[in-house]
Amino acid sequence: MELHDLVRALLQRDALTARQWVADAARESITWAEMPRPVGWTPLELAVAAGVVELLASRADQRPPAWTAAIAEAPTPVYLVRAAETMPRLRRSCETEGPESLRRRRVYAPPEFLTVA
Repeated sequence: MELHDLVRALLQRDALTARQWVADAARESITWAEMPRPVGWTPLELAVAAGVVELLASRADQRPPAWTAAIAEAPTPVYLVRAAETMPRLRRSCETEGPESLRRRRVYAPPEFLTVA
């Protein structure tokens, strides 16, 4: 599984592909601490990757890889759910209640983002 596929889907707001990636990762029992640091990625892609890897590691009750701690915030705020750009209440929820690993990198999503039923 390629992390770049997940990050690309998230940035394109392709929720179906992103959720499928997360479901596949859970099925394969990924060891998040062993996820290699991306090379040659933009600062935005790195911020999204670090935030989402920390989020998924936390949900799997695992440690994230050490490289995520060194990744800075996104150069500009990014909302992973298009509706947050036009719906003030959803936007506020993303900014105040969304996953902390994303928020501290100026990447915003709803609190239950990428949960798989």
